[in-house]
Amino acid sequence: MPRATRSIRRIGAALVAVGLLTGCGTRIAEDRIERASGLGGQAVAAAPSAGSVSEAAVSAPTADLAAPGGTTPVTVDQNGTGSAPARSVDRASTAPVRSGAEPGRPAAPGGCTKPLAPVVLGQTAPASGIIGAATANVRSGLVLWARDVNARGGLACHPVQLHQMDDAADPVRVTSNLTTLVKDKGAVAIVAAYVPTTFSAARQFAERTRIPFIGGDLIEPGWFASPYLFPQGGTPFAAYAGAIKEAAAATGGSKVGLLYCVEAGACGQINENFEPMVKAAGLEFTLRKVTSITAPDYTAECQAMKSAGVEVLFMAMEGASDSRAARSCRALGYEPAVAVGAISVSEAVSSDPNLRAMGLYLGTGNAPFTASDSAGVRAFRAAYDTYAPGSSIDQNTIYGWAAGKLLEAAIAKVSTKAGAGEITTALILDGLGQIADEKLDGLAPGITFVRGAPPKLSDCYYSLTITDRGYGSPRGSKVTCLRGLPKGF
Repeated sequence: MPRATRSIRRIGAALVAVGLLTGCGTRIAEDRIERASGLGGQAVAAAPSAGSVSEAAVSAPTADLAAPGGTTPVTVDQNGTGSAPARSVDRASTAPVRSGAEPGRPAAPGGCTKPLAPVVLGQTAPASGIIGAATANVRSGLVLWARDVNARGGLACHPVQLHQMDDAADPVRVTSNLTTLVKDKGAVAIVAAYVPTTFSAARQFAERTRIPFIGGDLIEPGWFASPYLFPQGGTPFAAYAGAIKEAAAATGGSKVGLLYCVEAGACGQINENFEPMVKAAGLEFTLRKVTSITAPDYTAECQAMKSAGVEVLFMAMEGASDSRAARSCRALGYEPAVAVGAISVSEAVSSDPNLRAMGLYLGTGNAPFTASDSAGVRAFRAAYDTYAPGSSIDQNTIYGWAAGKLLEAAIAKVSTKAGAGEITTALILDGLGQIADEKLDGLAPGITFVRGAPPKLSDCYYSLTITDRGYGSPRGSKVTCLRGLPKGF
């Protein structure tokens, strides 16, 4: 697994991308962020020096990323500040799916014989701000899917147009972004919404506008409590309890402690439901401590856990604070196994020597990006190797990909209607309502939606590990399901 890097990467003939932007607390221009994903929607005329982003690197005009073989590109909008007017994407500039009837041109992929109207999708996610470094790769994963699906002819021959906006984990900006995406850009669905600290604002928007949110961070149990939210994987409490269970099984520990943050509603929900989660994992709850993700160190918390004999420590925080907590604990000679939700671990955090030495156990609602034993993960890796080899990758990347694949599965349910006209919000909702026990070729446990009702719970998880040897997926794409978990709502 390549280590996180800030070096310049070349991805295809059309794009020179800048290495990861991982600074906390910054507000970075959206076009810079888009390039940092390694899959952005603009060509870059010249590469800046490693570890920096120059104005020259972001001043090139909007350009489409052509897929191999001259097929339809994905167009990505570049605005996301939530305050300045968004630059519009000229739909007429989006290259149509090429018809086999045109002399000298190859037949279109996916059996498409004529260009159809683009389907406009939107995404809001924190690519800057205090948690942007941990979650930024979900943007890359969604663009990776969009490029791949367009190379195969689009969604029922409708090329995907994707608008991505940075919200910096600010609930006001989340609402503003969503309004811009739907009302100004014409997005018919929101895909891979990452709203780990702003979930309430996003859910209120979805229910008020009846716009489907297809896939996302799966941090809050509320993802399974609304008829307009469509999670692409297992429940969050299953992922958390699964991480605890795997950590205990690997180390022989049984006493579990919780270190949770005050900043996010999800942290409070984990705290409120932690003892039933531990019980469902067959373990013993010992101690909880509340803290902040901005704390410079966690010596007092680590000392309390050590004194209580905690052997498995669940950290409900974010990646950078996980690293600081691990450093504080090891300084005391205290090295419990650490369990976390997978999306808090960026590629940079996965390289932290303290977390690696202690052993990090990740629960996740989608199959591990490191697995190779399912068709779904193999397709993801093939697309990554085609469009973004060597660029930053973590579990957030496959979350973005899986959200796109869920939309693809929904459109497949209504493909005849989609091929005969536009893809509308109503048509997408129709397709989603027909999803039953959908496993996305091994990317997800069985997903089932019911029209006009919240999603069915899927209390199942996949597991990842990080040790001195790097990432591991000891169970591959095998899913494990638990009983007795709380709903959390």
